[in-house]
Amino acid sequence: MKPFSKCPTCGGQIAEKHVEKLLRGGVNTAVVKVRAEVCLHCGERLYPQETVRRFEQIRLKLQKQETEEFEPLGQSFEVAES
Repeated sequence: MKPFSKCPTCGGQIAEKHVEKLLRGGVNTAVVKVRAEVCLHCGERLYPQETVRRFEQIRLKLQKQETEEFEPLGQSFEVAES
């Protein structure tokens, strides 16, 4: 996967890790578990093009309320500042 030998943001060392990406579309949210190159210094995440395309497809389905293939994870809540 390594298109970069160092982080393009800070020049730090990168490592391949499993990460969770939070995607929003309309009023819906999805958690996607994927592999990414992650900078060990600044935390920047680098995703392959095919993963980014998949993110776009998921966001579109969330916006269109086409969530039948997604597994419900629980409830989401918004908490107002006090």
